[in-house]
Amino acid sequence: MRPDSQVHRNILAHMTDGVVSVDGEGRIMTFNPAAARLLGIAADAALGRTLAEIFLSKDGFDEFSQAIFDTVQGVDGEAKRIVEVRTSDAVRLFTLTTSYLRELAADGEGGADLGVIAVFADVTQIRALQDSERRLAKRLEEQHAELQGAYRDLEESNQTLAAALKKVQLARVAATVFVIGLFVVIGAFLWNSPLAPAAAAPPAPSVDLADADTITIVPERLVSTISVFGSLAPREEVLVTSPATGKVAEAHFQYGEHVVAGQQLLRLDTTEIEREHRDALAAQIKAARNLAELEDWENNAEMARIRRDLSKARLALDNQKNNLEQTDFLLGQGIVSAAEHEAAERQYQSQLLDYSMLERDMQTVLAKGDAEAQEVARLELESARVRVQYLEGTLARATVVAPLAGVLLKPAGIDGSGDEGLLIKGQVVSQGQHLFTIGDVDGLSVNGWVDEVDVDKISLSQRVLVRGDAFPGLELGGAIAHVSRQARQESAREAPTFAFVAVLEGLAAGERARLRLGMSVAVEIVVSDKPDALLVPISAVQVVGDEAWLHVRESNGDIERRRVETGTTTLSEVEILSGLSAGDDVLLTAVAVG
Repeated sequence: MRPDSQVHRNILAHMTDGVVSVDGEGRIMTFNPAAARLLGIAADAALGRTLAEIFLSKDGFDEFSQAIFDTVQGVDGEAKRIVEVRTSDAVRLFTLTTSYLRELAADGEGGADLGVIAVFADVTQIRALQDSERRLAKRLEEQHAELQGAYRDLEESNQTLAAALKKVQLARVAATVFVIGLFVVIGAFLWNSPLAPAAAAPPAPSVDLADADTITIVPERLVSTISVFGSLAPREEVLVTSPATGKVAEAHFQYGEHVVAGQQLLRLDTTEIEREHRDALAAQIKAARNLAELEDWENNAEMARIRRDLSKARLALDNQKNNLEQTDFLLGQGIVSAAEHEAAERQYQSQLLDYSMLERDMQTVLAKGDAEAQEVARLELESARVRVQYLEGTLARATVVAPLAGVLLKPAGIDGSGDEGLLIKGQVVSQGQHLFTIGDVDGLSVNGWVDEVDVDKISLSQRVLVRGDAFPGLELGGAIAHVSRQARQESAREAPTFAFVAVLEGLAAGERARLRLGMSVAVEIVVSDKPDALLVPISAVQVVGDEAWLHVRESNGDIERRRVETGTTTLSEVEILSGLSAGDDVLLTAVAVG
């Protein structure tokens, strides 16, 4: 047996996913232990037999076998789907991926089809958890909607109560005025009556308040809160991205697991990056060599050659010049003909032209090594060095490690649970692609939403109290750290809501152990907490128009009618912001004093 065949058998034997391969005639070639466990069929009973012999006689395997048949017959091709399998003990859901098994040609490309391979895994529990999570989310939304409705009903009741209070106060004032007027009319009648005595006594007070009930004002604590729902989240989230574009060589993580700082999570295939690094090194060496050559350009081989050619041309020009001068002398003596003189002059002019061209060539060669050319070479060398350093850094980061300790979270946009979105070997990732998020669970926060009615009551640093059904008996404290300025409104029928973040403080190790990211919580936001508020019963307040009045008994027994400024109103009491002091005696019933 070939060693690689043994390795393949060991891999199949230890896989947790079921693997079944069939040839073109539908005969089973591979049936690993995981497939036998998941399907409840012994591997010895399946190997070598056809799909029809194994599955058509069994109830509950219709979707599973039909998916493989469709791929074998080329009806559906390669596909991934969810199928239901009913075994003797339960109904299960499998993720089934079917693909063609092809012969590997000598050039590495796929050859003829050998059959079909099916890989499947049990996702029954994952689906059940997803359904449970959706039901829980729906129930929380319904409860939130009910609480919002109850709050709005309470607000309407408060408004109705305030309106009724104003009407009662107006009725009391009208009745008091009527009684006073009635007494004035009766007094006037009796005064002018002939039966009245000459010196009548002054009329009695319109209302006797000597025995009216009072309450002595004592500062009390007034707490106003808003109750909403939220979920636990890490205080800080660090996004981990891919250092380069390439294939995943190894992945060593699961979403939701706790990792420590420096733990290896993923390694990229560096074959292509190493090739680019070699090319960059070669470019750097060439650039360095080019710069060194330009810096010593005067001693360059090309410069030595042009100097040598120019020296030879100069000697030749001098010789032609001497020859022309001799020919001039001989022509004057009549020794040589004019034709010979003309030939000597043409040779001299030709040699002079060659010399001039070589001089221009030398200037051109000198310009190749001037300061500008050297600066360009330095820039090219620097670019090559930066490229090499970048690729070396990419190679060093090809093994992605956890930058801090925390919980490994899925990237944004990946929903569901289990291995959905998990990076696998061979998957291509792009440079800068969001691989995963690490949540620092040394500190926790709460993410929640408030409606447009309550958002203006919330501000930074307000105290919050957090409770949850998942950790009964535990009350967590924190403070508001962020309130969104932009509303979320998924549809026109939904009321706008605003996101907020509250940071939990002072968590003990035992408390953190009971908490999990994503747990739903009830959040009570303390929007106002006054330890020394002055509160009076609603019935003691007299409202006239936009003004509020109280009746206060002075130390000498007199009743003083005071204008006051009101604040928060509860179901039974009103906060007095000004016009009243601690220790004052306030009449419990608002009356008009005659």
